[in-house]
Amino acid sequence: MGKSREPGSLDFEASLTELESIVSKLENNQLSLQESLQLYKRGELLSKRCNQLLDEAELQIDEQFSSDE
Repeated sequence: MGKSREPGSLDFEASLTELESIVSKLENNQLSLQESLQLYKRGELLSKRCNQLLDEAELQIDEQFSSDE
């Protein structure tokens, strides 16, 4: 799997791209159980990162709209 950057250091687009790649690999059914588990764990971290970044973006939008009123 190689060295991957920490999900916390990735932007939304990079996290989503890697997550999509992981899903594709897992759906391929060509991995060992150990590889599948490692990818699943990585995917879970990336999913949390994406959700965190979306929550932050939503908060910024809400703050912008409330300051405009």
